[in-house]
Amino acid sequence: MKKRLLSTILATAMVFSLAACGTANETQQAPAEEEAPAVDAAENETEESADVAEDAAAEGEAADSSVNATVIWRAFDDQFQSGFRIIMQNEEEKIGGISLDMQDAANDVSTAISKLEAALTKGTDVVAICAPDRESTETMAQKCSEEGVPAVFFNMEPMETTMENYDNILYVGAQAKESGEMCAQALINYWNANKEIADKNGDGILQLVVLQGEIGQQDVVLRTQAYEETLSAQGIEYEILAMDTANWDQAQALDKMNAWITAYGIDGIEGVLCNNDSMAMGAVQACINNGYNSGDPEKFVPVVGIDANIDALEAMKAGSLLGTVLNDRLNQSDAIINVIKAVKEGKEITEDVVGVDCTVEGKYVWVPYVIVDSSNLDQTLELMNSISE
Repeated sequence: MKKRLLSTILATAMVFSLAACGTANETQQAPAEEEAPAVDAAENETEESADVAEDAAAEGEAADSSVNATVIWRAFDDQFQSGFRIIMQNEEEKIGGISLDMQDAANDVSTAISKLEAALTKGTDVVAICAPDRESTETMAQKCSEEGVPAVFFNMEPMETTMENYDNILYVGAQAKESGEMCAQALINYWNANKEIADKNGDGILQLVVLQGEIGQQDVVLRTQAYEETLSAQGIEYEILAMDTANWDQAQALDKMNAWITAYGIDGIEGVLCNNDSMAMGAVQACINNGYNSGDPEKFVPVVGIDANIDALEAMKAGSLLGTVLNDRLNQSDAIINVIKAVKEGKEITEDVVGVDCTVEGKYVWVPYVIVDSSNLDQTLELMNSISE
C-alpha cells in the first residue's frame, strides 16, 4: 500500500515537473522571438549613425582641403592689374579647392599693410601679395612670418635680402630682363628690315627715346638695362635722345612724348621703347595726333611696349603700335593658385606642382615672357579676349 501511494506521488511529481519545464521553455522562447526585430533596428540605427558620421567626416575633410587665401593687389584700377585679377578669378573657379579674397591696396603702402594685417587677424591660410613698391615687401614679409602664414609675392619682386631673410616666402613672376630683351629685339628687327625708311636722317644711328615706370623699381631698372645691352649685343649703333618716367601711366606718357616731339621733331625720333603697354599707348597717341602711325609706312614711329594688353594688341592689328611682349597673366594666375595650394599642403614647389611652363629656382618661380609679332598676334588677341570676359 505504501509502495503504491509512493508511486502515485512520484508519477504526479514528474507530470508537474514536465509541465513546468515546458512552461519555462515556452516563456524563454517567446521573448527571443519578440526581441529579434529590436536587435535588427539597433543594428540599422548603428549603421545609419556610422554613415552620417562618415558623411560628416567627408564634408569636414572637403572643407579642410579648401584653401582660404587673401590676394592683395597693388591697385584695382590699374589696367594690367585689373585684367590680371579678372583672369585669376576665372582660374580660381576652374581649378577649384581654393577661395581667393581679393583686396585693393589702392597703390598705397599703408593701405596694403592694413589689408594684410586684417587678413592675418582673420586667420587666412596663405597671402599672395603684389605690393605697391619693393621696399614695403620687407615689412609685409615680416608680418606674415610673425604669424606663421606663408607669403607668395607676385608681379612686384621683393628685395633679394627679403627673400633671403624669411623661410616661408616665394615669388611668382617673369624675369624683367627677358621682357626688356624682347622689347628691344622687336625694334631691332624693324630697324634692320626697314632701314631705308626707319633711318629717317640717314646717319645709320638709331635715335630713340625711353619711357620708364617708377624710378628705382626693379622691373624698370632691369628692362631699361636690357634695352641697351640688347642693342649693343646686336651691333646696333644707337643714341638715347631722352629717357624719363611716366609712372606706367598712359596720360603721363602722352605728355612726355608730346614734349619730345616738340623738342626733336617727330622725324627725329626713330624708336620708342616703353616699360609697359599703357605708356606705349600714350606714345602712339602722341604720334597719331601729329599725323603719324595711321597707315602710311613712311610716317611711322616704331613704338614697343610690354604686357600684351588688349588695347595694345588691337593697336598692333591697326598698324599703329609696332609690338609688345606678353606678360603671361594666364599662366602666372595658374602658377600662383597652384603654389598657394601647395604651400598650404606643405608640398615642395617643383615645375610639376606649379603646373605651367616655368622654371623653379629655389624660392623663385619664373614664368617666361612671349614676344608678340605677326606670327602670333591673332592668337594672342583671341586668348586675351577670351580670358578677360
